[in-house]
Amino acid sequence: MLRHMVAGIRHFGVYPMYIHQRDNWEFFAVLRGKCGALLSETGPATLQQHHLWIFPPETAHGWKGDGTKRCKIVVFHFGKAPPLLEKVAHERGFLDCALSPAQVRRVAEIEMELRAPYGRVTEKSLMFFEKALIELSLIALADVPSAADAGDVDHPFQKVQACLSWYSEHMIEQPKLEQTAQAVNVSVRHLRRLFWQSRHESPQAAFTRVRLERAMGLLSLSNLKLDAIAEQCGFSSSSDFCRVFKMHHHVSPDAWRKKHLPAYEESPAIRK
Repeated sequence: MLRHMVAGIRHFGVYPMYIHQRDNWEFFAVLRGKCGALLSETGPATLQQHHLWIFPPETAHGWKGDGTKRCKIVVFHFGKAPPLLEKVAHERGFLDCALSPAQVRRVAEIEMELRAPYGRVTEKSLMFFEKALIELSLIALADVPSAADAGDVDHPFQKVQACLSWYSEHMIEQPKLEQTAQAVNVSVRHLRRLFWQSRHESPQAAFTRVRLERAMGLLSLSNLKLDAIAEQCGFSSSSDFCRVFKMHHHVSPDAWRKKHLPAYEESPAIRK
């Protein structure tokens, strides 16, 4: 889900963006001029041109520019990232890569292509958002070797993905960890080990994020009440859903729905 998108000219050298955390995955590209990611108030910011940065949620950073010179940027905020990008980003802290002239043009084209589906969100919009997310992620991961390229068919990543896929399909049933492990033919202990090897987190933490991502999609694109969203996303009650949501996003689901999705306010809700 594309949560936010903006493009334009900035003067980060004159008006730097202060360091703060984002709620979503931030894809930030500088297409013309120079700017740099600011990771601490006192640390330096290496200025880059034709560059793409990707920061996971809750990674504090800001932006600094080149004196009085302007830069042109494109920013996309997504609610989730592909598993491989997520894994690499968490291992490194964030990703960044240089953009070729062709990639600079393509990133600008992606922003243009998303204007209509972002301005008027429908179910079809989600397909455009997913396509853009995959294409931007492939640009960022171009130089990252894949386990699949080495022929490692038993890589933990594959088993974990199968587990997450099964859980996504059955979350409404609130399956126990034992059931999930059994579905992919491993023990609970081994499943925990696989998750830690591939994602550096527990299965329960990953399942919670899957449920919250589904919930944010329903909050964004439906008029469902919190009780119905909680049920569809495998929470025992709306109060349990609100508690977990607020613990992870520091705001209630209703407040998030109103405050964090201004681009969708004018879009007709999809009735379900």
